[in-house]
Amino acid sequence: MAQVIIDNLYKTYTPSGTKFSPSFALGVSGVNNSPEIQENSSTSTNVLKGINLKIHDGEFMVLVGASGCGKSTLLRLIAGLEEISGGKIIIGDRIVNDLPPKARDIAMVFQNYALYPHLSVYDNIAFGLRRMNQQISFTPVDKILTTVTRKLPEKWCYLSESEKEIQKKVNIVAEMLQIDHLLKRLPKQLSGGQKQRVALGRAIARNPHVFLMDEPLSNLDAKLRTETRGQIVKLQKQLGVTTIYVTHDQTEAMTMGDRIAIMNQGEIQQVSTPLEIYHQPINKFVAQFIGSPPMNFLEVNYQKPDLIIHSHFKLSLSSKWQDVFKQYNYEKIWLGIRPEYFILSPELDNNIPVIVNLVEALGNESILTVNLLGEKQQNLQVKLFTDKTIKIGDKLNLSINLDKVSFFDYYQEKNISFID
Repeated sequence: MAQVIIDNLYKTYTPSGTKFSPSFALGVSGVNNSPEIQENSSTSTNVLKGINLKIHDGEFMVLVGASGCGKSTLLRLIAGLEEISGGKIIIGDRIVNDLPPKARDIAMVFQNYALYPHLSVYDNIAFGLRRMNQQISFTPVDKILTTVTRKLPEKWCYLSESEKEIQKKVNIVAEMLQIDHLLKRLPKQLSGGQKQRVALGRAIARNPHVFLMDEPLSNLDAKLRTETRGQIVKLQKQLGVTTIYVTHDQTEAMTMGDRIAIMNQGEIQQVSTPLEIYHQPINKFVAQFIGSPPMNFLEVNYQKPDLIIHSHFKLSLSSKWQDVFKQYNYEKIWLGIRPEYFILSPELDNNIPVIVNLVEALGNESILTVNLLGEKQQNLQVKLFTDKTIKIGDKLNLSINLDKVSFFDYYQEKNISFID
């Protein structure tokens, strides 16, 4: 297994027919030592802008972001399917910038499975092993006997020593993925979940240093996606292979990754554990991206030493926030409240009066869309764990757990807890 280091990585696309001449010097083997890519160039588009990321040996790293943020491009650069414009990619102790995909010792699972339709499940899993020159070497006699006996019953088929080794590996992987009873079937005879497990099996059988997975569950239905998600996590822990997983689904990111890298417009916004990102987002974008329903934002004013003022309510800060705000000099800020941090309050003081516009009753919880009383433009989403029947048009008093809210700089949109 191996660690993966992404060092100051750039990817620039140029229009068809335009020759790109980057304004930075290239070092040995095309490694970019001092990138100075012009973002506003009329002849190029910067898709990745100085990506720095270290994935530890055996770690499950999830790259998550909206469509077009550059996460799949980053994965393809690591795999060697596209040429980098600047920076370094290190797998293990090797710089792999100039190595072809087959020499990088990686295995990739694609969104569309990429199975060979004319080959059985067995042959699809075995395909990569047969292509690895170091693991198989057919003699002329092997080739003749294999070809002649291929159509015969299995017990009379000729197997070379290399093929016996491949058969052993395929059977182990198939049993691990619970598809050993499907080995003779063609891909068209499989369900979506079974096809995905075959694609995983093909990657696992090669025993690579790094797994790359590009939204492998996006074609599955909700129930099957949940089941397969658990299987992938279990397999990764069992095998201990460094894994880089791309998704736009924040639920997958939160439940699967050891750490998450959140991307936006070709840049990494934050890298941390799922819970740390959820509770301590580094900026407003991360706070809004992670969480379902997303975080609510209210424009408020801070009045020293401990008062938050909105046109419809006032809140007194806890001692935790008073210490943070000692270093903050601006008056206008963003108050971020996750939907589950609202609480129904019988009191009239120190709370937020709202009117209910929409109710989604889910049994154990209700998700409400509400407006501040007298403010029709400001929608808030509230998640309440209550048996109380709530109807559209009801007026509620909500209090907030102020120890769990977030505050963001109004202009830079950074979390105030991270501002020096």
